[in-house]
This record gives sequence, structure tokens and C-alpha cells, in this order.
Amino acid sequence: MWIARPPFAVLLAASLLGCVQSPPGPPLCAADVPCAAEGDACVVGRCRPKKDTLVTAMDARRLLLFPDAVAVVSSKGPSGGGEALPEAVSLGRSAAGDTSLLLHFEVPVAEVGEVSSAFLVLETATASEPPTQPVSLSIARILEPWRADFVSWGRSPRLDVAEKAGTVGVTSPSPMRIDVTHVVQRWAKRTGEEHGLAVLADPNDPRGITFSLGVVEKRGPRLEVYVR
Repeated sequence: MWIARPPFAVLLAASLLGCVQSPPGPPLCAADVPCAAEGDACVVGRCRPKKDTLVTAMDARRLLLFPDAVAVVSSKGPSGGGEALPEAVSLGRSAAGDTSLLLHFEVPVAEVGEVSSAFLVLETATASEPPTQPVSLSIARILEPWRADFVSWGRSPRLDVAEKAGTVGVTSPSPMRIDVTHVVQRWAKRTGEEHGLAVLADPNDPRGITFSLGVVEKRGPRLEVYVR
């Protein structure tokens, strides 16, 4: 049963972006910012040794998965899921306020060891303008069950502490791929404590980055999982 939380709890969940932690694995990077370590290259948002730029096992096969639940939570912009899902979501846009994209995927893997790598793919909306400055994205675990058609700014599931996910620059190509291998491996454990993930950004840019949700352009969020 859905229980609406007081506004304070909702604001607390949104404010978690203020204490963002670094994800496990290789350091994050952007295409226009060189890696600090000599000999490393920026591959799919991570600094990896140039001699080993493969991001998945050679014998892995790809699963292309689409979310079974999508919703937007925004303090100033359009919110909702289901029939109320907006066409696009602007993350990091100052006029939209605190905004997060909620996603849930059903991943058909039975063991953590099956997951070689996984990437969340986000497409920028065709008619959108790029941000005026780089926008840092974060992701956070969703900590409780939620229904896309019930989500709003006043009814938002609790989020874990956010972690850095990458940076969208003013000339970044679309689509954007976020390395979420450790997230999907955690989902594979089937502990009952995983309810999807949220994508967030501090609202510091006049434009932010606008991602298509697949309502009109049919190029919404998706998950690439490579399994062995």
C-alpha cells in the first residue's frame, strides 16, 4: 500500500544530492577532460588503461532492456508517470528545480557473476539545446516499492545517498552511457531491497540537459546488460 510522506521527508530525499559519493571502479571522466593517470583513456565515462579498453567480456552477449516503470519527480516542472509521464525530463535546469528521473528494470539474470557489464543509456531530446556549462549527473538507489502512476512531488519513494555518474558537456554526443555495472550486479542478488534507480543533477544551469523519455520520439531510457 502506498503511504504518502510528509513534505519534509520528500525534501530530505531530494537533498541527498548534496552529499554525493564516488562510485566503485575506475575513476569517472568526460570525453573533453583527459584522465589524470598517464596511459589511461576515457572509455564509456571511466578512465581505463589504453591497453585494456574493452568494457565487457569478449564472450558476453548483450541484453537490451527497457524500463517497466518510468516517472519524473520535480519540485517546479512536470511530474508523474504512467499516462502523466512527460515527453522529456530536464536535469540540472535551474527553472525546473530539484528533478529526478525514476527507473525500474526487470533484469533476467540469476547470479551476480553473469553480469559482465551494464550501461544505462539516455538520449537527449532532439529539439533541446545543450547546457551552457557541464552538468554533473548522479544516480541513487530507490529504497522502497513505487508505482509510476502514483508518483508526484508529494509522493516520491525514498532514495539512498547519491553517487557520481558522469558529466554531460556542452558538446557531448548523444546517447549518453552511464556505467551501472555495480548497480545491476547488486540487483542480481535478489535481496528484495532494490527498487530501481534515480538519475539526478543539481539545478545550476539555465538549460540543463534534456533527455527524451520515449513518449514521442521513441528513444527513451534503456539498459544494456552484457551477460556470460
